Amino acid sequence: MPFDRSRTFVLLGWMALLLNHVQSAAAINCDTDSANLENQLKKKLLCNGYLADARPRKDKTETVNLTLSYLVLSYEFEELDDLLKMNVRLGLEWYDDFIRWNSSEWGNLDRLSINSEELWLPDFRHFSSYYNPSSLPDCSNPACVVRADGLVRCVPVCSLNAKCDADYFHWPYDTHPCNMWYGLWVNSMDEVDVHAQNVCLADANTFTSSNWDIVSMEQERISYQMTDNFEFPTVGIQVLLQRRSSFENVAVVSPILVLTLLNLYIVWLRSNSLERKVLLVLSTFCHFSFLQLMEWSLPHNRDTFPGCVIFFVCSFVLTAVIVVFTLLNCWIRSGLNRDSSTGSFLNRLTGSFSESRVAELILAADYLELNYTVTKNADGNGWEKRATLFDRVLALVCVLFYAAIFCMYIRFSHLPLPSRYGLCVQAVSG
Repeated sequence: MPFDRSRTFVLLGWMALLLNHVQSAAAINCDTDSANLENQLKKKLLCNGYLADARPRKDKTETVNLTLSYLVLSYEFEELDDLLKMNVRLGLEWYDDFIRWNSSEWGNLDRLSINSEELWLPDFRHFSSYYNPSSLPDCSNPACVVRADGLVRCVPVCSLNAKCDADYFHWPYDTHPCNMWYGLWVNSMDEVDVHAQNVCLADANTFTSSNWDIVSMEQERISYQMTDNFEFPTVGIQVLLQRRSSFENVAVVSPILVLTLLNLYIVWLRSNSLERKVLLVLSTFCHFSFLQLMEWSLPHNRDTFPGCVIFFVCSFVLTAVIVVFTLLNCWIRSGLNRDSSTGSFLNRLTGSFSESRVAELILAADYLELNYTVTKNADGNGWEKRATLFDRVLALVCVLFYAAIFCMYIRFSHLPLPSRYGLCVQAVSG
């Protein structure tokens, strides 16, 4: 889902506020003299052999230590492509040996704003972008702030994206990990080393997503050794997304529970009662209709099948089984009007169990149908007792079956995060 225009305008406003504390940078013309003290200092620093394509070290054996701060300003998750899109403020800091001055000699001027094109910039890339750009994609090109001691700080705001390992098994309480990798394209660790700190999310009062929450942001540093024995540092950032599932909880989970309770009520009705037959027709129709609605609401590119859908399919199959056994038990009850000798095989199969203590406990409960009364015929006829026992066993099996698949597939909240996960929330400021 693309960012709306209002969010973009707010983002641009924060960028303007960020750089408002430094004076506007202007390109230096080395052939022109200026009465402005700041321009004179820039000319002295940049027009006397400064090379923007050379590492800023007088001693070429020294390493440039690049410090990265990472602040997510806004984000959105596209379920169609499992794609996380973010606006990120990257803070890049390093020391430049060739841009230093004594502030007391320059009217106590202790910082300058210099265009990033005129400075050496690290070859810092986002490796895991959904597309493979030739340079850092969609980044602003702001002026950099340079201190008198040589500290350079550039804060570009970039539109980045990354593929996520989408897992919809716990949908609508799903959590998706998204991994992003950053590093240097050309310089090895001996030349430029990267360290990340302050990997944070902007204050939710400023930027937020309507459907997703970032619940964790973790960073790790890995070095890769190439065949030529050069090592290259890589910074990995893992973002955990959780769905805000208030709507799905009402629209999906609640109907599933209602239909489950309906089936449990049905199996406690007498198999040849009118209420049971009518409710079975209603339950079958509702299961079929709701299964179609769920298919429309699920992401079509899902890598895993949602557990609530598996639960619902099992419930649908169980409804069909209840229909079959209801018809079978109706045939058993029809034995009330037949000679008991016709059921000799069924007598041998169920006779001993129907006289046991367990069967007596199961048969002790009454049916739930309206106006049901225990008749003398129902108490004394063996066929009626077997049919009642059959109903009770089916009800017990349904309860156990629903309890098992409920524990396996249905959730009412997100999985708790391990203690190693955390989230840094930071207010947006300069």
